[in-house]
Amino acid sequence: MSDGSTEVNVSSQQADKDFENEVRRIARAKWPCAEFSGAEMLDGRERDGVFETEESVNYLEATVSSGSGKAKDDTRKLFKAIAEHNRKGTLKVAIGWFVTKNEPTADQRKEVQEIGKGQVRAVSFSQFQQSLIDVRAYLSARSNHSFGSVQDFTSSSLTPSVPFVELGLSSMLGQALSVREVIEQLLVGKHFAITGQYGAGKSMTLREIFVRLHDKYVKGVTPKFPVYINLREHSGQRDPVEILERHARSIGFESPPSLIRAWRAGFVILLADGFDEIASLGVQGSWKKLKDLRMRSLEGIRKLIRDSVNVGVVVGGRSHYFESEHELGSALGLRNPTSLSMDEFSDEQMKTFLSAFPSVDGNASLPAWLPTRPLLLGYLASKDLLAGFNGSITPLDAVDGWDYLLDRIYQREQQIETNLDGATLRRILERASTMARSSEDGLGPITRSSLVAVFNEVCGYEPDEQGLLAIQRLPGLGIHRAEDESRCFVDKELAAVCTGTELFRFFETPYEIVKNQIWVDSMSSCERCINPVGAETTIRKIRAKGDARGLVRQTVAFLNTRTDISCARGDVASVVVAGDFELDIPLSVKEMNYSPTNIDFHRGMVDLSRLSFSHCLFDHIAIENDIPMDRLPRFDQCLFDRVTGRISAQDLPEDKFSVSCEYGAFDEIGTNGAIRATQMSIGEKVLLITLRKLFVQSLSGRAEGALYRGLDVDERRCVADVLALLKRHQLATEYSRGDGIIWLPVRKALGRVKRILNAPVQCGEAIVRDAKEIA
Repeated sequence: MSDGSTEVNVSSQQADKDFENEVRRIARAKWPCAEFSGAEMLDGRERDGVFETEESVNYLEATVSSGSGKAKDDTRKLFKAIAEHNRKGTLKVAIGWFVTKNEPTADQRKEVQEIGKGQVRAVSFSQFQQSLIDVRAYLSARSNHSFGSVQDFTSSSLTPSVPFVELGLSSMLGQALSVREVIEQLLVGKHFAITGQYGAGKSMTLREIFVRLHDKYVKGVTPKFPVYINLREHSGQRDPVEILERHARSIGFESPPSLIRAWRAGFVILLADGFDEIASLGVQGSWKKLKDLRMRSLEGIRKLIRDSVNVGVVVGGRSHYFESEHELGSALGLRNPTSLSMDEFSDEQMKTFLSAFPSVDGNASLPAWLPTRPLLLGYLASKDLLAGFNGSITPLDAVDGWDYLLDRIYQREQQIETNLDGATLRRILERASTMARSSEDGLGPITRSSLVAVFNEVCGYEPDEQGLLAIQRLPGLGIHRAEDESRCFVDKELAAVCTGTELFRFFETPYEIVKNQIWVDSMSSCERCINPVGAETTIRKIRAKGDARGLVRQTVAFLNTRTDISCARGDVASVVVAGDFELDIPLSVKEMNYSPTNIDFHRGMVDLSRLSFSHCLFDHIAIENDIPMDRLPRFDQCLFDRVTGRISAQDLPEDKFSVSCEYGAFDEIGTNGAIRATQMSIGEKVLLITLRKLFVQSLSGRAEGALYRGLDVDERRCVADVLALLKRHQLATEYSRGDGIIWLPVRKALGRVKRILNAPVQCGEAIVRDAKEIA
């Protein structure tokens, strides 16, 4: 059994060796022509490093000691090596380097000066590294450049005035990591991917990681420093060196080559923001090769990450960009990455965040349908749109909720000094939402000139100075880039309600709306169909009109007279399928992207046999057992990422699915099959299946009837009890609408639900124990 002094001595020796290795690593990067050099034996004594270049020979001694005795001994060794080199008569200059972990003490400097006679330099580790790259100059330049999408809510400043409020980061295994834990693992070379929806706080979290690593470097805690790259600034670049050089120039760092040397030496921690912003991927032409397109567009960052040795990496981007965690890792070159998803604010976090806005009552109860993402809440609070907001409107879901809130907001706008009424301003926003659909996520950006064109089209005249001011501060649009005055929608569901309202106008008066060139151009160029919230908005307005069959027939008949506005065809098909509107005349859809929408074909579906899809991309379709196959649409040369309810292409009717269709994966009973295969009780299984339907397949709410679909007789008996548990444990709320009950997921419980789904036995949630008791 060893005593404590022996253990301390061994630990001290290891610290010395680790420090020597770090110094040698810098030396190899500083003198790349001597990259294979290192420690050598001279006169029977080991020298920590000897690095010979074309012009010089550099002798190194490195120590963690602050004692003058160590300085005296090491300087004598260095001076002797230099003297013997000089006696050889070579023209190469010899230099000695005495490198200390901390700043050399006055006594150490004195010994080096007296013994080294000006030929030995006493430097700290930081100073030695600084000769490789001026880290502080890089960090200063980087701090003055944009961090992804981070901006102040009330100004165009790149520095947010609202303090950072940490959100939960949940792994696929249900673990919750803090920013501190992520940083600790980055320092030892771990790779992470952080994903989330627009406005979820990805860039703010990456910026916080940068700030904390910046502080650690300045305090001398670590020799590694953060390099934060906005990937949208590097579209088309395929060479890692080219990426780093452009990054250095774009932030105003004067020595790009030194940044490259520091990266090659492993002294950086790489933060790459916006993998989804490098390129926009369309359906037309190469629609079957989306994975190849993603791989090619990310070639540069993938090489940068793969060529990074002993470098911690964290990349950020939006959810659903990749089809799987495996594709995310391989496309980005990540090694054994931990994938983390951004949670929404909890009640406590939300109150802390909103407390920075004087106009907001921190105790106000926000409705369950309102996303508690930082960008959206910050925007609403900064515009004073949450004042007086309370739980009185909580029975609404996202569709009716945003419709209500937009009415309220634009009534308020009408009171502001302007010659435009609220309804007209809202029409401008809704037309702008159609224009924004040409972007990958349907949020924009929308240029200033495009907003002027929308104003002109809706109002019939050019905006005056007051009109220009009105459209620049149009509620629902936030700043995208201050330098070009571009705007984007602050929330995907808000934008969807606007696009759904515009689509309803097309159902009402198709011959009138096509007179608007912006709408026609948008519907001719957009490749991604309206999302479920937008489709549901249209469906509800059609039903409220009272003549659904007539409106659908009129619209489809008009579409059959046009060869353009292909996106309108795809949108109408979405509304027909989701709304169970029967078609009595044909409708064909070509080259449209239905990802990430889930499409369910169920037993009670209407006849959709007159609907056909060609060269379309579908994220997920579900086909129930015993479905009337003759009512299904026709699919030709379509790509399906996942098919639930069937086990193979041979399990699909050939007259409905052509042999030229392609499939990513089949699953007879979907992910729910894995749930059923466990040894859990029926109540627990139905709980997990229901949570998946509410929180994974859609966050915008599900009709109560849809929660019974796909379940057997015994499972259906448990649904009512499971829904009661969800309500009691504050995971879901019910909303009674004229045509039935809608169940809404409580968004701030998303982190809890992820842990339940990933580890139902170990999560410790009481609702799982309660579900087990359901008979």
